[in-house]
Amino acid sequence: MKALILAAGKGTRLRPYSETTPKSLMELVPGLTIIEFIIGQLRKVGVTDIVVVTRSELVEKFRNKLGDEVSYVSVDGGKDFGNLYTVEEALRKVEDDHVLLVMSDHIFERELLNKLVNCGDSKPVILCLDRNPKWMVINEGLRVKINGSGVEKVGKDLPPYHGVDTGLFLLSNEAFNLVFETVKKLGCSSKIADLVNAAAENSKVGYVDVTGHLWMDIDTPKDLLKARKLYWKIKGKDLVKPSDGPVSKRLNRPISTKISLFLYQRNRVTSNQVSFLAFLLGLASASLFLLNNLVLGGILTYISSVFDGVDGELARLRSEESFFGGVLDSLLDRFVDLSLILSIGINYFRNPYLSPSWVVFLVSLASFGVILVSYVSKLFGSKAAKLRSGFPWATRDVRLFTFTIGGLTMFPLIPLVFCAFAPLIFSGKALLTLSRKSSPVKVKKGKVETLRPPQPQIKVVENKAPKESRRHLTDLFSNIVKLTVSLAVIRILLYSFGGVPMINISLLEIKASHVLNLINLVVIVYFGYGILTSLKFFLDIASDIVVSKLEVTKTAYSRATLDILYLIGLALIWFAVSPLLENVPEIGEWLRMPLGLLILAVFTLILYDLSRIFYRSLKGALNKVIDAVTEAIEKCTK
Repeated sequence: MKALILAAGKGTRLRPYSETTPKSLMELVPGLTIIEFIIGQLRKVGVTDIVVVTRSELVEKFRNKLGDEVSYVSVDGGKDFGNLYTVEEALRKVEDDHVLLVMSDHIFERELLNKLVNCGDSKPVILCLDRNPKWMVINEGLRVKINGSGVEKVGKDLPPYHGVDTGLFLLSNEAFNLVFETVKKLGCSSKIADLVNAAAENSKVGYVDVTGHLWMDIDTPKDLLKARKLYWKIKGKDLVKPSDGPVSKRLNRPISTKISLFLYQRNRVTSNQVSFLAFLLGLASASLFLLNNLVLGGILTYISSVFDGVDGELARLRSEESFFGGVLDSLLDRFVDLSLILSIGINYFRNPYLSPSWVVFLVSLASFGVILVSYVSKLFGSKAAKLRSGFPWATRDVRLFTFTIGGLTMFPLIPLVFCAFAPLIFSGKALLTLSRKSSPVKVKKGKVETLRPPQPQIKVVENKAPKESRRHLTDLFSNIVKLTVSLAVIRILLYSFGGVPMINISLLEIKASHVLNLINLVVIVYFGYGILTSLKFFLDIASDIVVSKLEVTKTAYSRATLDILYLIGLALIWFAVSPLLENVPEIGEWLRMPLGLLILAVFTLILYDLSRIFYRSLKGALNKVIDAVTEAIEKCTK
């Protein structure tokens, strides 16, 4: 695949800086220009045939900087011309089945290119779609309207229903003819947006969803300053591996990448040194578990887990990945894992609530499990990443995180049980996956006589199903009434019969209140889920009105409404669970702290996500309202 980097613009909005230096030859960091960063990203995804398309007077400037590792195509089209004319001139001079179009003033993380290059879509034109851009990007970017799996229309004046494009396009042979036809029809001023709209009329434009990935269009000096900060964030995101477990991806990497970039910029520490630091931190946490200092041991385990990611990240940044480093890291990791398991096992020998035989059994199984996961992953090779990313999440990041949870909750049986049984489930899942993909043995089957249907054949004409809106409205009112009546009945029964004993055998005593509170939990979850589902339906219907009024994307609106519904659901769950815990004091006292911490953590994460959505998507709308009110006040005071 050939990549065309379009660098024929004048960069007028970057004057006076662009009068002497082309925009794409400006530096992101000392010694690295924008176009060099783009070329590096292309090469890292396997695209090595790269062509820089620029004005004839700028070719030597690019050649002096980039050398002959890339090809050059000069464009002479008069004083002013659009970027599609630049594409046409390049296509007349290069040959390939597919061409990747890259804007020379866009920076982006590597995953955007990965998704575009490997999308597998057969449509002639493919663009990268960000469904949830920041509000500033919505104002400046090319807005996209989609229909099913394809793009219906693009334009800067459209409502931002579905997002904006990111300046990356994939064109096939069929699209080349559309380029020539569009330029012939519209002239030298034609733009890539004109090509997309022309192809979209015949359903020939597809898209790749790159929402959540980092990218930026550089137009002004202020943009360039932001891009220099974003560069380091992109470097951090590029360090994330597809095989990362959920804890590593969500909790560890946001911290470890910042540490890695800090160490990389100072160039004083090697990746192997960080491996030994993570190893020492792991041994220290195992010692704390052994000394029954569980909370500090759990915290130190998490810190060790973070630094366990730093060594690999630093190796990739410094280009010092080696077989020796990989083997060293793997051996040290296994030593720490076994030390943690043994320290908790020895700790439990002093615990009167667990018999020594159970301790020996769990410690042996957990130690075997740590080795088993590594062995199965080695056997499956590259296919293991997909297995490890799902249930039971038998990855090292999750394993160490269970030690952190066990320490913080003062209940270290959690990591012991996880390390004992998660690897067995993982291995069973691996074998099941392998058996499904194996070629089945063909067995000859005997002839089976086809039975005719009984006569006469009856055709039942069913009534047409009610409209979705009517059904959801009916479900909404029905579930609200059922929930209200059920809760009222349960409250009456609790008041009247709550203290009546039902089962009293030895240490087991179950009262009517226990059963009624359990029913209360089931009722709230069941009917609450129905209410939230119906509410989501009506909120989705209102999306078109909201996105056109507030100029936000449907993705941002959907995420905000989902977060609000999650908060309501969280409140319902707490309302249902808290009475149950109060009526079972033996279990309730033990569960209250971890459950409260869990609900608080989820509540905080949802609120954080809501604040991010507000900043990214609704801040622009709020600013407009504030400006309008301020203007009205000033008129009244004059």
